[in-house]
Amino acid sequence: MKRIVIGIAAAFALCSASWAMGADDARTEPGTCRQIAELTRKYDSGRALPGDMAVDGRPCLRSEAADCLFGVLEKVLAKCRSEGKEALEPEERALILRLREELDAELESRHGYHTLRDEVEAMLAKPDLYDYEYRVGVNGFVRGEGAGSFRLPDFSQAPGHAEGRFLYRVKPYLFWHPVAWLDLHAEGQGYGFSGGSQDYGKISLYQGFAEILCPLRDGNSLKAGRQELVYGSSFMLGSDSFYKGLVYDAVRLRITPLAPLTVDIFGGWYASPWSDGTEGGLAGGYATWNISDGTGLEFYGFRDSGSAERHDGEHRNSFGVRATAKFGPVSCEVEPVWQTGRLFNGVDANESIRAWGGHADIMIDTDLGGIGNHFFAGAAYGSGSRDAALGVSGRKEFLNQATDSSLTGDMNVVGDLSGLDVGDYHASGLQIYTLGWGVDLTRDLSLTATGRYFLANYVPDGLSRRIGLETDFTLTYAISDALSIIAGYDRFFTGRFFSDASGSNDDIHYGYLMFQFDLSHTKPKKALGK
Repeated sequence: MKRIVIGIAAAFALCSASWAMGADDARTEPGTCRQIAELTRKYDSGRALPGDMAVDGRPCLRSEAADCLFGVLEKVLAKCRSEGKEALEPEERALILRLREELDAELESRHGYHTLRDEVEAMLAKPDLYDYEYRVGVNGFVRGEGAGSFRLPDFSQAPGHAEGRFLYRVKPYLFWHPVAWLDLHAEGQGYGFSGGSQDYGKISLYQGFAEILCPLRDGNSLKAGRQELVYGSSFMLGSDSFYKGLVYDAVRLRITPLAPLTVDIFGGWYASPWSDGTEGGLAGGYATWNISDGTGLEFYGFRDSGSAERHDGEHRNSFGVRATAKFGPVSCEVEPVWQTGRLFNGVDANESIRAWGGHADIMIDTDLGGIGNHFFAGAAYGSGSRDAALGVSGRKEFLNQATDSSLTGDMNVVGDLSGLDVGDYHASGLQIYTLGWGVDLTRDLSLTATGRYFLANYVPDGLSRRIGLETDFTLTYAISDALSIIAGYDRFFTGRFFSDASGSNDDIHYGYLMFQFDLSHTKPKKALGK
């Protein structure tokens, strides 16, 4: 009996020892061994896995993997202490975090790890999106501008008329990030102009929102309050940045289901007084798939009920795709858009909208004689109809009323692709063809020259479809990161449509001198170990 008891005890002790050894010396996946081997070589940690394990892909012992990873952690900590936490690339941070979690039990048994554990966890924690605690400042511009044969307040042709004015846009702001997951943004605005018979000024809140960042997953956030909604190249949704801006009282949810995919869902109302009299709502979604640097796909759809004269049931739905691609020095962009919805008609009740538009652009960046040159060309189209030209129905007319794109020119003679009015006549739907060139004269001085030809799709009988040619010349000097000076001269060579509609073929002139500024004070957050 005594022999049996002793045998059972010995067997139990042997099994226990084998289990304990297996717990520490179990083998890891071959992929884990290769990743740790690469990190040890990169950081020269002084420890290495056996060659047949790291090179041939054989699984390594967990104890050996933990020893090597501990050496890597010591090296990475030293780097972050000297250069700051931002020195660790996001992809590498995620890799080291996963390896640490996989080998956590083995690391805990390593001498010296306990003294570094808190610092390691702080280093591997999800980095703060913002590298400062708060930023307070003021940005905006002041501009002197003059025009010939043109009225600046309503951007309309005025043969023989000349005027000038001083225009300003000043936005004091405060960005505050009390904790890593919260962004508070307050931004006021003073906007106005004065000169001749023109006098306008308004002070009000421009942006004011809170954004909550998801602590569990990078890229997810919820933003609520008064905010801009700007997407893509601002062809459909922009912020009127050359004048008073455009904001919405809205909520925006951003989710990142996959690393290259971001989806925004938003909804809100046009915010007075910066909506220029437009009332109504905007709701929709915008998805962005980043394939590589400069290459991606974007899909969007939104419902816009905004109008200066609102009617029940009136709205416009826009569905678009934006594709961008970069091939070395060549960048391309294509963005078709389809529109549906309901348009108010006081005679025949509401009508169904059926319209489409879009644009295609190409840009080439190259050095000629050691000087940076930029060549670009593009075409834009907005559908129209003969009924719209005759004032009967605009249901087939494409409208991008919130655009902030330069496709329609710098002068605002043409506001969007739906068309334009001259006198009592309307041109419905536009074609725009662009050709331009820019040159970096010095590191801080650049010149851009652009030509845009406008052609109407439909006009009243007897009128020409030729709208005209706009030429824009812009000289930009960057004094510093916070201050720049921009001088521009634009001329619109009016086409036959202007002379047919107004009886005048006077060209339209516009020139300006603008100072842009962004003056701020920032309180940075302390880097790790500092």
